[in-house]
Amino acid sequence: MKDVKGTIIRIIAEYLDKDESEISSSATFTEIGLDSLDIMELVMQMQEELDCKIELSQEITTIDKLTELIEQQ
Repeated sequence: MKDVKGTIIRIIAEYLDKDESEISSSATFTEIGLDSLDIMELVMQMQEELDCKIELSQEITTIDKLTELIEQQ
């Protein structure tokens, strides 16, 4: 199995032009600096790289929660 959390952090870090160490997996997407359009764009990339389907909901607000969602599939 791929490192889901590591892949998500890498994708977000590249998108925001930040170092991966600057991205906290427990911070909300808003705290990281992402808006809903950013998240939609990133989710498409994550689905492609992780070969999964991501159904976002209001409860999925952090990388940790997103990782959990993907790993349950």
